[in-house]
Amino acid sequence: MCPKTTTPPQEPHSARYQPKNPLKSPRFGDVATFNRLPYVPDFDDEDVDVVLLGIPFDGGTTYRPGARFAPRSVREASALNRNFNPHLGVHVFERLSVVDGGDVGVNPLQIQKTFTNIEEHITRVHEAGARCISIGGDHSILLPDLRAIRKKFGEITLIQFDAHTDTADSAWGEKYHHGTPIRRAIEEGLLVGPKIFQIGIRGPLTSPTQEDYVKEQGIQVLDIESFYDLTKRSEFLSKIRKVAGNGPCYLSFDVDGVDPAYAPGTGTPVVGGMTSFEALQTVRGLQGLHFVGADVVEISPAYDHADITSLLGAALVFEMLSLMAKSETKPSLR
Repeated sequence: MCPKTTTPPQEPHSARYQPKNPLKSPRFGDVATFNRLPYVPDFDDEDVDVVLLGIPFDGGTTYRPGARFAPRSVREASALNRNFNPHLGVHVFERLSVVDGGDVGVNPLQIQKTFTNIEEHITRVHEAGARCISIGGDHSILLPDLRAIRKKFGEITLIQFDAHTDTADSAWGEKYHHGTPIRRAIEEGLLVGPKIFQIGIRGPLTSPTQEDYVKEQGIQVLDIESFYDLTKRSEFLSKIRKVAGNGPCYLSFDVDGVDPAYAPGTGTPVVGGMTSFEALQTVRGLQGLHFVGADVVEISPAYDHADITSLLGAALVFEMLSLMAKSETKPSLR
């Protein structure tokens, strides 16, 4: 369980950027931006701590497509987000200056060109002294995100919510798709296995050797059976804290880590996962870690019902902002 916490009153951030006041501009009006924040694509010389970026790309999808439409859908769903997180006891936008930086320009026909654009755009965010939360898009976008993260922050701890380990080698002869980013990141020296923590892994495998690479690399896995053993879950979260320490962390949330009863709008659904409440509760349990980046991926609005998966994505973005605000000790990373 992640109990409600309170923190001493915090000094308000002298932030220029805040969400719109819903009493002056109703939540159902205006152009949709993440959390109703200002749209600031030219953020380079601005006072910004976090930039939210849409990455509308699903060219790495191997089953149901549609994640390219997620940034728009999650923006619309995020109109219901507020400013204060009562579970973590933090007023996000008093601590952080946050903007919607728009979408990365992707090439829907060329994955490598898209990867280059993503890495360059996130590098721009880092050069502006800010952190980035990416809204995919399929999970292949994690690789260029990690390339930019590695250049800025060095070795990181990765915390990944997912039904799949994403350690496949190739499909149809292609080395880059949404099932390969973890293997490619290890091969490129962006990650090391013992500092990768995967939560919610489940489902049948194509062969009994499919998990061999995970074991060889020392990747830390809390599968869904262990997730529901509260002792094992607690020990796993404690191990994350021990390994990460005060070092930089990255949070990657694939919504298929959540059971499709709670997140049907995804490309590769796997039954038997965690509930949306358990997902949010576990993310909140990561408070205190130093997150330098994050993403929410694999939301496919065409398969959603009543926007419940997009609503979950919007809620996860807010929780990620809350984690960053909770651990904020300086106004920015400049």
